Amino acid sequence: MSQRIRSLILRLIVVVIALTSVSGCNESVKAQKSVKVKKDDSVNLYVDAVILDESNKQEEAIAKLQKAVDVNPEFALAYSLLGGIYLKQNDLTKSVQAYEKATTLNQWSYEDFRDLGKVYRLMNNYTSAAGAYAKASELDPQSVDARFGAADAYYNVQDYEKALEYGKAARDIAPTNSEIEKLLGDIYTAMQDNELAIDSCKRVLELKGTDVSTMQNLVLCYLRTERYEDAKTTLNNLIAAEPNNADTLRHFGFTCLKLREIDQAIEKYQKAVQLTPNDWRSHKGLGVAYMMKYRMFSSLDDPQAVEFRKKALESWSKSLDLNPTQDKLLKLYRKYAN
Repeated sequence: MSQRIRSLILRLIVVVIALTSVSGCNESVKAQKSVKVKKDDSVNLYVDAVILDESNKQEEAIAKLQKAVDVNPEFALAYSLLGGIYLKQNDLTKSVQAYEKATTLNQWSYEDFRDLGKVYRLMNNYTSAAGAYAKASELDPQSVDARFGAADAYYNVQDYEKALEYGKAARDIAPTNSEIEKLLGDIYTAMQDNELAIDSCKRVLELKGTDVSTMQNLVLCYLRTERYEDAKTTLNNLIAAEPNNADTLRHFGFTCLKLREIDQAIEKYQKAVQLTPNDWRSHKGLGVAYMMKYRMFSSLDDPQAVEFRKKALESWSKSLDLNPTQDKLLKLYRKYAN
């Protein structure tokens, strides 16, 4: 017998005990017996559905469960199992409807609120997901899944304070979970709390090893705090992991500009432009690098200066074609074009 069936049967025993209690002192014996027979039928249908579901006969299981809730419309466990089967079938709309019914009927079911949050999250309905996960967290404060789910959902609706609250609570329960630490890094990055974001990103890399998105966040935080040498070290590691990542190459070009490593900046921007010809930012950065070369050679009266000026203007012209709203760049272009 699988652990899942054992769990369902345990929950069912609780339900059966509740169903066998007397509903009211003024009911006739005949009415009580009639209700009990109907509820017994719904329990039998539920048990059949559990077995059918375990045998991967999901449509037959659904049919049994629908009969069970017809007999007993307040049978929360049947709606819960329906939600799970629909989720396995990727029918998210029916799954969320079933879990909503289950949580309405049984407001003490941690599992149903957690799974309701999961389905809403899959539907990208993060507001509803946050509410369901938060309720699950109340019912089981030691649940990592519920705390993490709530943190992720609040992060996606840009409620970063709430996201941080649940994320830190999840980390307190599971301090070596790299996914929780990664989410905290994302939250701190979004809040522009760069030092804490850097700490979280480093912790993720210690726990997980190479992780591209974490390293990208780390670069962003280093650039925000003007730690260009640290940014360059991380960018080298990123290039080793993904040699043709245009965003990484563009950030690398910017970092090299800040370090006055102009030739390297040109090299990185050129590759970024080759990979993403329609990225106006890479064209702009390449133009800046060429213009810096122009000014260096111009100060030495080197005739090559003219060629670098020409290349800078060509790159800026392309950037302005792709994004005409760059007023400052347009002024620079006109200044050096005349």
